[in-house]
Amino acid sequence: MPATEVLTSSTSATQSLPGGRILRCQVNRPASGGPRTKARVGDDVAEQGARRLGTLAVLTAVSVVGASIVKDLLQPELAAAHETPLFRLNALFLVLASVGLAALQRSGSVRPQTLLDLGLVFEIAGAFTLAVMENVIPRPGDPIQGSTFVSAWIALCSLVIPNTPWKSGAAAFVSAAMVPGAHLFAAHIAGYAPFPWNRLASYSLFPLFVAGWIPFISTRLHEMQKELSRTQDLGSYRLERLLGRGGMGEVWRARHRLLRREAAVKLVIPDLLSRMGSGERQHMQLRFEQEAHAIATLSSPHTVSLYDFGVSDEGSLYYVMELLNGMDAERLVTHYGSQPAGRVISLIRQACESLEEAHDLGMVHRDVKPSNVFICRLGKRADFVKLLDFGLVKALQSPGQVRLTTQGETSGTPAFMAPEQVRSEFDVDARVDIYGLGCVAYYLLTGTLVFDASTPMAMAIAQVEQQPEPPSRRTEVPVPASLERVVMACLEKKPEHRPQSAAELAGLLDRCTDIPPWTPADANRWWNLHRPAAAAGTAE
Repeated sequence: MPATEVLTSSTSATQSLPGGRILRCQVNRPASGGPRTKARVGDDVAEQGARRLGTLAVLTAVSVVGASIVKDLLQPELAAAHETPLFRLNALFLVLASVGLAALQRSGSVRPQTLLDLGLVFEIAGAFTLAVMENVIPRPGDPIQGSTFVSAWIALCSLVIPNTPWKSGAAAFVSAAMVPGAHLFAAHIAGYAPFPWNRLASYSLFPLFVAGWIPFISTRLHEMQKELSRTQDLGSYRLERLLGRGGMGEVWRARHRLLRREAAVKLVIPDLLSRMGSGERQHMQLRFEQEAHAIATLSSPHTVSLYDFGVSDEGSLYYVMELLNGMDAERLVTHYGSQPAGRVISLIRQACESLEEAHDLGMVHRDVKPSNVFICRLGKRADFVKLLDFGLVKALQSPGQVRLTTQGETSGTPAFMAPEQVRSEFDVDARVDIYGLGCVAYYLLTGTLVFDASTPMAMAIAQVEQQPEPPSRRTEVPVPASLERVVMACLEKKPEHRPQSAAELAGLLDRCTDIPPWTPADANRWWNLHRPAAAAGTAE
């Protein structure tokens, strides 16, 4: 069951807790730039395309005015056509539409993808307007026309305005269909006889041919744009593939350009920062920098390793960490169900080693949960645990440390938060991580969360008020009594009743001698059976 993170967001709710305390639970909404679908292009491609669209709009307005003036000077016989109300109204409409679209792009008030969709509407409207302007007066003596400026307009728009192939193709065909419609409309308004059907078909033929090629051209351009967006350089690393998105930005698979070493790059994209207020942006930057510094301080093999940290030329905050092949504990349970007691002890024991070092250095993780407990095959060792995401880390008794949460603000994940963390107590310490490990062990043993709750707020309230059921009552798989006692001790409401340190918890787990241990042979056998690609060292 996926956990819902509680991070800084514009949506909040309040609830009274026992003792007169107030809980403010801020729920993180999914980012608007969620997983890409076939209905939209990548965010970086959309931003570049929106800028090109703004330039096209400006050039269109200038070209309409400039071309009319130049044509009047070079061909005075066209002056009569340019003075008709039909020509002037259409020219004015196209100029105003171009200026309006350019101003909209410049203001930044519309999302790039929405602006690109408006650009397709602009393409269709421009095709109709240009075709009307070409047909404001009759030309009975002219030979059969085989071309129109609309053909060049359709080709230009398809190159300048990136979009999904089906959208670009549909806009191109509708624009081509505007040619005969605009001619008939102009003939009706101006009061002259329209072309016969064969001449009108010839006049409309070339725009239709151009529109017919647009889906193929647009498909190739779309593929090239996606490849370009996946191969960006960031410092000494080249981004290769997007692995996921979260509340703070994106995680990419990357490769060092000189060492050829693979890595994972976590970054906050500039567009995300630009949408924030100054205070929220500073909070995000401090949190990101604090996470990088926290990881760099730690040397435990069970803490993810940090390679680099900095700011890209485009303003993206990023850090580079080791690329792990495996899965987190949440995915382990989702795909393979509850785990044997011996394996749970082994996984939690390794997580204790990472937290023990962090606690000794005066740091509290504050967001220990299954998705942050990563299980991988490292070298020849299977079931090797790496603790991830120190983004909510809190320094203990460090006067120079900037606090990223204030009194009364709750940060963490409700399903794995200790009661004192839910109450936003100022002096939370390492024992909140002990509670989090107890919740993770409970989840691994039973496949369920400690409490059943339909909302993050209800889950937070349950952490404060309800007593958890023993794991043995929540699963059909036998849970050894010795391990159950350790897990329930971690879930005590009062911090002083829990194991007081990660080292103490590790000692309690070591004393569960009645449980068959999870041996390296067991781990290798499991990985070879269920995850042969990862067992062979192949990244997923």
